[in-house]
Amino acid sequence: MALLALSLAVAALAGSVQASLFPDRYAYAPCSLLKELEENCQVKSRLGKNNTDGSYKGLLMYFGETDCRVSIEQCYPKSHCYSFRDLTFQLPSDFTIAGSTGFFKKFKIISGGRNATITPEGVSFIATNDKVLVEYTTVTCGEFYRYHGRIPVQLCNQPIEAITDTWCGQSFYAL
Repeated sequence: MALLALSLAVAALAGSVQASLFPDRYAYAPCSLLKELEENCQVKSRLGKNNTDGSYKGLLMYFGETDCRVSIEQCYPKSHCYSFRDLTFQLPSDFTIAGSTGFFKKFKIISGGRNATITPEGVSFIATNDKVLVEYTTVTCGEFYRYHGRIPVQLCNQPIEAITDTWCGQSFYAL
């Protein structure tokens, strides 16, 4: 009888862990961005785009992607600035974004580019080669909701519409 009670208690505990109100806000996720060869100087997400009506058709990404590398290919070297917008910048914020880097904690050019700039509004860079290799890290869920705590439903284990397609020819500052 005691064994049955213990089994039921363990089963109940396991069920409550899955339905916890406190998701793992520091979990790390697999890399979502991949090289895109059908369009010049683009990336794509293995998670796809948000294609719902009223969305920005942005690429879906996870919180906590760490030290991910992606090759951005078929760029025009030396003559164009490339950029993409951080769509999370438009979400409600609890206080001034000072100190926040936006959705990306790190965006570093490994080879084929220069002048990578990261702000809460997006990322821009100049290609010096037709292939630009970058390394990026996204914020964890806890870091993100530190700045965007007023968002009513905080889903840490779901992808978020994070960035636009890459734009060619101008920095996001000019948009």
